[in-house]
Amino acid sequence: MAGTRAPKQWSLSKVETITSFEAWRQNLQYTLSLDQNFAAFLVDGFTWLKKTNANPLRGIADDGEAVAEANRRTAAQKCTHLDLMLGQIANYCPIISRNTIIKNSTSINSIWQSIRLHYGFQSTGGHFLDFNSIFLEPDERPEDLFQRLASFIEDNMLRAGGNIHHHGEVPEADEELSPSLENLIVLTWLRLINRDLPNLVKQRYGTELRSKTLASLKPEISQALDSLLDEILDEIHSATDAKVLRASIKDKHFDRSAKKTEVGDSESEDNVNVDNEQVSFLNDNVGPSKLRVVSALRRVSTKQSPYFKAFYKHFPLELTLDTGAEVSMIKASSADYIGVTIKKSNHSALQADGVTPLNIVGECHFTLSRDGIELQLEALVVNDLDVDILAGIPFMSSNDIAIFPSKHKIVIRDKVTVMYGSPNEELNSSNTRVRRTQAFLIRAPSASSVVWPGCYGEYDIPSEIESDCILAVEPHTDASRTKDWPSPQIAQSVAGKIRIVNNTSVPQFIQRNEHFCRVRLTTTIDNAPEAPDNIRDIKTTNYIDSTHTSQFFKQVSVDPDNLLSPDLQTQFNELLRKFSEVFSPNFEGYNGEIGPFEASVNMGPVQPPQRKGRMPQYSKNNLVELQNKFDELECKGVFRKPEDVGISVEYINPSFLVKKASGGFRLVTAFADVGRYSKPQPSLMPDVDSTLRTIAQWKYIIKSDLTSAFYQIPLAKDSMKYCGVATPYRGVRVYTRCAMGMPGSETALEELMCRIVGDFLQKGCVAKLADDLFCGGNTPEELLYNWECVLQSLQKSGICLSPSKTVICPKSITILGWIWSQGSISASTHTE
Repeated sequence: MAGTRAPKQWSLSKVETITSFEAWRQNLQYTLSLDQNFAAFLVDGFTWLKKTNANPLRGIADDGEAVAEANRRTAAQKCTHLDLMLGQIANYCPIISRNTIIKNSTSINSIWQSIRLHYGFQSTGGHFLDFNSIFLEPDERPEDLFQRLASFIEDNMLRAGGNIHHHGEVPEADEELSPSLENLIVLTWLRLINRDLPNLVKQRYGTELRSKTLASLKPEISQALDSLLDEILDEIHSATDAKVLRASIKDKHFDRSAKKTEVGDSESEDNVNVDNEQVSFLNDNVGPSKLRVVSALRRVSTKQSPYFKAFYKHFPLELTLDTGAEVSMIKASSADYIGVTIKKSNHSALQADGVTPLNIVGECHFTLSRDGIELQLEALVVNDLDVDILAGIPFMSSNDIAIFPSKHKIVIRDKVTVMYGSPNEELNSSNTRVRRTQAFLIRAPSASSVVWPGCYGEYDIPSEIESDCILAVEPHTDASRTKDWPSPQIAQSVAGKIRIVNNTSVPQFIQRNEHFCRVRLTTTIDNAPEAPDNIRDIKTTNYIDSTHTSQFFKQVSVDPDNLLSPDLQTQFNELLRKFSEVFSPNFEGYNGEIGPFEASVNMGPVQPPQRKGRMPQYSKNNLVELQNKFDELECKGVFRKPEDVGISVEYINPSFLVKKASGGFRLVTAFADVGRYSKPQPSLMPDVDSTLRTIAQWKYIIKSDLTSAFYQIPLAKDSMKYCGVATPYRGVRVYTRCAMGMPGSETALEELMCRIVGDFLQKGCVAKLADDLFCGGNTPEELLYNWECVLQSLQKSGICLSPSKTVICPKSITILGWIWSQGSISASTHTE
């Protein structure tokens, strides 16, 4: 173009870098290409001969007839143009002999290689090793370093027709810069700036790096580089060392479940095991081989470490006091469980040998409470710890805690006295205690209160119960209160109080002095009562309803308000008879007809702690009733023995016998602890508003309910180990189906029902909400057709409905506080 001007060309100096050379070469090549007489010689692959007396035309031929006559050149003319071009290159490259460029060159690439050879960065296999010699120069900007690294890599990429072979072959095409190679350049750049920078970037940009490459985040990292380097510098300056004179991996802390001890502190400890009692010897010179194990060794006394319990929010925590620890520690899984903020820490902690380091995750600072006294705790978060919290000297000093081991007493700020352990364990053993099966009512405070979702209420337990004990909490259904809160659960009392969290989605109003729940003492599986003589034999007892399938549908309410003609009533009854199996109480669960489907417990990275299974201390009759519920569900395939499904149970969930509002009992398993360690599963759950909008359009409706909806969904085998239960008399069982409250069960129910009735949901003739199912139409005939399609789909998949909760063509129904009445919907005047 006439208006295009080439940048002013400059000459090479004695000292050049690969970047400056490439800039010079590309600028010169662009300048030369503007002259059409030179352009042909700049094309890759165009070669000529050295200029000698024997080859004055350098092997260049005349243009043929294929070239337009106006552009046609003779060999002599083209050779003249070539000499002029080579002369121009030599003018701007004074460091190379002119003859090397003008007479001895054979292509444009040979000229560039000669210049590279002069500066020492020619393309060879050995030159790539110079990448290891690149460092951040003094006063060099990080961005300049990155450009040097990128230019070096780009310059050393293989070229087609080059002189470098890769596995014996010359590449047929020029090598391109791949994403992985870009990542490697950025990683090297970070490492050369500071060796700790890659780890810090991994931590700070962990979320983005899940879906992006490191190279794509380079601009963001460049902008935040100063703050990242300042953070590393601050960590180096603030790093301190703390020696913990307690062992937590090899030398386990005292645990009341096993007879273990640790005598004093020493840098060398030799352990001897005698009849499952572990005793540590303190002798730097004498090893265990030189010590005789005699019966006198049994007279070495073992004493339990002092401990007490305190609340963090609604979580009860046990603190083990250790006067030999110079810093407090908390187990990482416990810190995750209670949800405290874990900050990065540069502290280091050693075991009692003074050499072995502990695996420090971070540090945390939070406030505990007991008896109205707030206790400040600063602790390191460690992975390997055999107690929940090991409270050291800093904790005891800042909170004014004194220990009196001979009296088994802990005094907090001269106000609160806590007794731990027992001077005579035999008198306090579980075998000598009187087993109480009484249920105690929990009374609300004298002032009315509201417990908001996610919050908790604190309530006093009766004085007849030990102040620190594990209790089974159940809703008080005998009173006028009909709410299901609090849900059945195992709770730890601390200083005569329990804290119950509102895990529902609605606020809970507690009237003053209301008896809103009851508690029972609990017992471990090891101390379970003996089976009575009158308990049923599961092998001979038939829990399956043997009623003929044709009788199941008779409990369905057909046209209770006489809105249908006799002919239509008959058609509905015949349809129910045809699909009578859908209303069978002997459900077998989803049969995989529309594809494999299993619910799963989506566990997080931290596993729930393994604790002894517990059950409420029910009376003998209630224990028998609870066992019968287990046996009935086992016969229906809801429970199985662990060995029958080939798994080992890792967590036991407590089960309760809860009274129904309609009479009788139901089995409820509390999955609260497993739920805290599991991750939520994403799903689009139906909301009340969209369901009401769909139902409001229908003139006629059928309301139904799935029979034990969750029990009809199969559970994945790898999730069963977290869903173990302890039966009163027949040992441990595992869920093989979903259950109410099981993590992921609501999502699984929603997903399964969408697959079964999804087509009808799309057409607008079916609506669902949890386990409630609604079918509608604008005419009775349309309703009959839609209902037949739904029943056919349910029967095909093996899903059962509850006949007693199925109503066909009612005049009006109530749905979550709204009244549907023949194509209209209005708010109910009655508030629950």
